[in-house]
Amino acid sequence: MSTLGFFAKKVISSFIYPLGFCLAVIFAGILLRGLTSRSRLGNTLVLVGAVLLTVFSFPITGYVLLRPLEVKAGPYADPAELNAKGVRYIVVLAGDWLREDVPPADGLGKSLYRVMEGVRLWKGCPESKLVLSGGSMPGLASSKKALAAIPLELGVPESAIILNNEAWDTEDEARIFSRIVGTSPFALVTSARHIPRAEALFKMRGLSPITCPCDFETWRSPPLYQWFLPNPEGLQKSMWAIHERVGALWYKVKRILKQPPGRTGAKAAQCAETQAE
Repeated sequence: MSTLGFFAKKVISSFIYPLGFCLAVIFAGILLRGLTSRSRLGNTLVLVGAVLLTVFSFPITGYVLLRPLEVKAGPYADPAELNAKGVRYIVVLAGDWLREDVPPADGLGKSLYRVMEGVRLWKGCPESKLVLSGGSMPGLASSKKALAAIPLELGVPESAIILNNEAWDTEDEARIFSRIVGTSPFALVTSARHIPRAEALFKMRGLSPITCPCDFETWRSPPLYQWFLPNPEGLQKSMWAIHERVGALWYKVKRILKQPPGRTGAKAAQCAETQAE
């Protein structure tokens, strides 16, 4: 992905997420009211944007949108089962940009859950390699020192750790890690909501991930009295759910656009994957 494409994707996606989309609708309504004579349409847009933002902020909305993704991800993985399947790589998609100028736990941010789960699974498969990926963006990569700090402190030897801080997104991670794990089964550790999209991307490259979800956000539903009380957590869950669904849709569209005319079915998918390489 080019630098321009990376930033274009980030800017466009910010207006697809609930907060950006609703604020854009409200702002459009305010402009119509102030700069044109179409005050009725402007008032309607402001009202629609405000109502949508409120609905997306309901805890029950975030729960309903996010729950199917986490159910699809399955339960926590059993290290003994991974061992029995001959898993030799535990791949952790850390995700966040990781810093080394703060204590290790804070340096990992939200990725702490994923890294801790990776360490737990590694302890049950001590002959395996712990493969860690930190977030990156043009001109700014995660600190490898921060990425390895917690596993090292918890007893994972440096020789068992493989670090990557070059991937810009999950698609990059699938491409980079395909060179490491090959076609043998490997454990894929990431947040439960991210499992369906990440699994699909790795399988598109002919890999054999065994999904190992963690960081569940909907393990219980919000209390009934909170269902319709807007809060930031509800809005955050709605954003995560939409992010994963839009991301999955975008990759499907990209595959279709890469298919040569007249190619369908398995041949089309194979041809698209060949071009992606």
